[in-house]
Amino acid sequence: MRATKLRGETNIMEFIPRSKNMQNQPMSSGQMPAHHQQPKPKRHLRFGAKFMRIETFTVFLGVALLLVAVALFAGLSSPSTESKHINTKEYQAVFLTNGQVYFGKVTDLNGKFLVLKNVFYIENDTANSSSTTTTQNSNYTLRKLGTAELHLPEDKMVVNRDSVTFWENLKDTSQVVTKINEYYKNPGAANTTPTNSTTQASPSTTPTKPAGQ
Repeated sequence: MRATKLRGETNIMEFIPRSKNMQNQPMSSGQMPAHHQQPKPKRHLRFGAKFMRIETFTVFLGVALLLVAVALFAGLSSPSTESKHINTKEYQAVFLTNGQVYFGKVTDLNGKFLVLKNVFYIENDTANSSSTTTTQNSNYTLRKLGTAELHLPEDKMVVNRDSVTFWENLKDTSQVVTKINEYYKNPGAANTTPTNSTTQASPSTTPTKPAGQ
């Protein structure tokens, strides 16, 4: 605000906006307001970090799912799970891929081998006679492992797991179990089972006449 005195007139207060005058006055270089320019964000770095976080999470998730799948598969196919089905109070029958069957006590079962003790097996001697009728005499002999073999093995078998087709628990009423029990009471009692004879008619070479002719 500035006051001026005019001739012959009263003092008149002249109000002049100081801010307006200041706007009209040029500012020196030293009085220029300082403007701080903020650096622009590096978008490519931010995108890369976000991508790395997503990729890391995906890797961890994939590893976790893989571990869960392996654990489930191992739990379902583990030999220890199969061995729980062994009835230690009973005898087992072990069927091999070559058709041979062994009887005894399965004491160990894993993914590599099967251990069988108190081993027995059956020999089948068959005699065929050819005539008008064919008579088949089957003589089944229960053998104790280590008593009749030339090399006299121990009463224990370690069977490759890949050679085992399947195995079963035997009931006490099984004929094989009965013979095994008889053997331990009298080693000569289980040598031979009664002879089974079956008679079959030989195939006819004369064509059968159709009915109605």
